[in-house]
Amino acid sequence: MKAVKKVSQFQPLETLEDRRLMSTTPWGAWPILLGQDKLVAAYPWLTGDKFNVAVIDKGIDYWHYLLGGDRATGTKSPKIVNVYDYRDNDTDPFPSESDAQNVDPSSPHATGVAGILVANPYTAPATGSHPAQRYQGIIQDSLLYNIRTNRLDSQNTIKLALQWVLDNHVKYHITAINLTDFVGTGASTPVYDAQVKALYNAGVFIITPVANEWLNATAPKAAIGNPAKSPYIFGSGGSLLNDTIRPETQRGAGLDILSQSLKVTLPYYQVDANKDVLVEDAGTGNSWGAPTVLGTAVLIQQIDPTITPAEIMKILQDSGHPIVDPDGTGTYARLDMYAAIQLAYQRRDDGFDQVKGGNEDMVHAGLINLDGQNKGSISGLKLLMHDHDYYTFNVDAPADFNISIGYTGPSAFPTGELLDADGNLVGTIGQDGITAKRLPAGQYFVHLFNADAALDGSYSVNINQPAVVGGGGGSNGPHGQNGTFNDIAYDKNNNLDMVWYDSANGVLKYAQRDSAKVWGTTQIIDNGVQVGNFASMTLDSQGRPGVAYYDANQADLKYAHFNGSSWDVQTVESTKTTGYYPSLKYDNSDNPVIAYYYKTSGDLKLATGSSSGWSFTTVDSKGDVGRYPSLGLNPATGRWGIAYESTSAGAFRYAAQTKSGWNVTTVDVNGAGGGFISLAFDQNSNPAFSYYDAQNSDLRFARFTGTKWSTTTVASKRSQGLYTNLFFDAGNGGNPVIYYFNKTNNTLMDARSDGSTWTYEVLATGGGRHNQVALNSDDFETFTWYDDATGDLKVADL
Repeated sequence: MKAVKKVSQFQPLETLEDRRLMSTTPWGAWPILLGQDKLVAAYPWLTGDKFNVAVIDKGIDYWHYLLGGDRATGTKSPKIVNVYDYRDNDTDPFPSESDAQNVDPSSPHATGVAGILVANPYTAPATGSHPAQRYQGIIQDSLLYNIRTNRLDSQNTIKLALQWVLDNHVKYHITAINLTDFVGTGASTPVYDAQVKALYNAGVFIITPVANEWLNATAPKAAIGNPAKSPYIFGSGGSLLNDTIRPETQRGAGLDILSQSLKVTLPYYQVDANKDVLVEDAGTGNSWGAPTVLGTAVLIQQIDPTITPAEIMKILQDSGHPIVDPDGTGTYARLDMYAAIQLAYQRRDDGFDQVKGGNEDMVHAGLINLDGQNKGSISGLKLLMHDHDYYTFNVDAPADFNISIGYTGPSAFPTGELLDADGNLVGTIGQDGITAKRLPAGQYFVHLFNADAALDGSYSVNINQPAVVGGGGGSNGPHGQNGTFNDIAYDKNNNLDMVWYDSANGVLKYAQRDSAKVWGTTQIIDNGVQVGNFASMTLDSQGRPGVAYYDANQADLKYAHFNGSSWDVQTVESTKTTGYYPSLKYDNSDNPVIAYYYKTSGDLKLATGSSSGWSFTTVDSKGDVGRYPSLGLNPATGRWGIAYESTSAGAFRYAAQTKSGWNVTTVDVNGAGGGFISLAFDQNSNPAFSYYDAQNSDLRFARFTGTKWSTTTVASKRSQGLYTNLFFDAGNGGNPVIYYFNKTNNTLMDARSDGSTWTYEVLATGGGRHNQVALNSDDFETFTWYDDATGDLKVADL
């Protein structure tokens, strides 16, 4: 797949002299269409500062004057960090090959991308069709990490570039990647699949332009391929100034968003003349829309660094202008930068700001109700970048008050102000709070403001009672708040246990719902840094929960068990990077057993705990194997079985424990893998598992008949089958039921078999990722899923 066929021909303009942008200079047409003019006016503090981008392309002209460079004085742009040139095998990634070469017509392409992202404010001269116009990069204060790929070995050098970002994104705070693949691949799974998956899971937003080939006479209306086909990379297409889809834009599955991509003004480089130029109203191609999407995504990350790539794209889509494809492939959102930032502030803040008016001023202040002893508290509060939070309470009679803010975490302490009804300062609320302050009867306000960065974690406001600690552990909050990875299980008394990863605070939490469906207090299991990914929970013979999970900060496998009064937390394995996708079960002696992926060497491993410690077994090491393992204990044999993915083979395998070791069978080969595997044993103790087929974007089901494995496609319309959960319904003849996520429709589904056919049901709309299911003692189903609108996990019963 070619992402960009050709850059439009243009007449180079003379270099502009530096000048001050006058406030009367109108913005250009496409920044107005995309809302950049309103964004800059309303949110001047959003500049991308400390949120950096990798540009994987053909090299940026770092001397360009609009990027802050000066070729004459030998001054390189301070906004460009040169990483590596895989074409020339040096550390000078400059577009050195001539733009006139037929084999490489887009060599200065990355300079245009860089201009859209970080160009200094500039004025494009007046022409016969318009007056002088104003432009500037979207993320003025971000750094661009410049990596040049080799057009003669594009796929492997893209992989090397992505690996460099994966290895260094934390060190340099690279939170997004603009990836342009000019050559493409015919392989069903790109060679860089493991890298983009890891980056996506680490929260790095990756955008790529879809190809300009919908009208290609030799392959008209071809399906979108990689990179945009990847579930870990978002595809950006083109729209026109009249808000129609650009005819050349590839469309269908893989096209996530549109942005203006015709008559774009941008900096460029004329290779033959070694000259910096300005392309005015002539940049054409989907490549010029992609960085506008990425720049907006980075600003959203600046508002709330805890946001995931999927959550960013959902905001961009929900705030965008809908464009219907006349060719009937669907309706796509066209980027609206200003609306996206507005929605990000609303959606990512706490409940007080998610209602109309928010609590941005004294008129809309959130209420703290005081009891008869003048005590009150609110918690789970978020303070986004440059956001004002106001809360109010009423004093009925003169009294002494202690007022504090509760927070622990890596950010600077969120100092507040105590104000009277007229907005006059009564006192400053620092880390020690306000103690024994005599307040006359009347209305009072607590005001917090953070100008420079979003608060990492949450905080509380406390009147005459001990502070509710936030930040590193956050306010405990209700069950499922800010949850992503999770697991649920019923005990013998029909109490529902639930664990989840609180993505806002980076901690692992637990809550229990009793048989009357009343939730108890939320507990923090592990309040480390970014702990709780891929949580897998099960109950021991006493009904006490245990959970295996991944510590992303330390790259370790961890295990926690509830001892009846508190949680015992252990590090199971810490050698290099280990512990992805753990699957936990207890054996018949209540020993914890965990199947997991050892990332460093690409192995499937099994850890067994006992009173003397942990023992380890490598189950499969043939290739890159072990992602998405699902562990089960065969009730007939008392031995373990594991269903898992062989990434290097693009296959799904089943490992059965024997007296002498493990018997590994390849069950299905699609060339692409896909994961999201769920293993269960049927009434005859034969293994079966559901899984996602990434090659065809289908839900699949494999079952051992007693003599051989059979496989079938359960759901195949567009993209569905992620986050599968399988069980056998004893009340329906022991037939299989699969919960899964329909990505195309953004819904949670179930598929139920009667033994010969499958029926389907929509269980929830507006989400469905991270679903889990549990059956109570009467075989009634309870399920969880991630709700896009609230950013929390929801729990429902059938």
